[in-house]
Amino acid sequence: MTTVGYPESFQKHLKRLFKKFPKSKKRLSNEIENLAANPSQGDVYPGFGGMEVRKARLALSEYNMGKRKGLRLIYLFIVLKDKVVPLAIYQKNQYAAEDEIRRMIIDRIKEIALEFEDR
Repeated sequence: MTTVGYPESFQKHLKRLFKKFPKSKKRLSNEIENLAANPSQGDVYPGFGGMEVRKARLALSEYNMGKRKGLRLIYLFIVLKDKVVPLAIYQKNQYAAEDEIRRMIIDRIKEIALEFEDR
C-alpha cells in the first residue's frame, strides 16, 4: 500500500492554504490522501529526469473555482518506497512563471532529502 509522507515544508504551505480556503480543508486533505490510492493520477511534471514528479489539478467547488482556476498540487511518487510525498500546493495564479515553480520544487526536494538524512 502506498503511503503519504508530509514533509515539514509542505505542512507549512498547507496551513497557509487552509487559512485562505477554510471551507475546503477536509476535502483537500482527502484529495491528498487519495493520492496514495492512485499515485499516478496527475500529469508528469517535465524536467526531473528519473524522478516521478507529478502535478494534479484540484477544484475548489466551495469557492466556485474549477480545476482550471483552482489549486495545483505537485508531488513526488517514490516507487521503491511506495510513498507519495507532496512537495507544493498553490493557487494557479500564485506564481507568474514556470521557472519559479521549478525552482520551488527543486528547493523542496533538497529540503526533503535533508529531512530524511536527519532521521
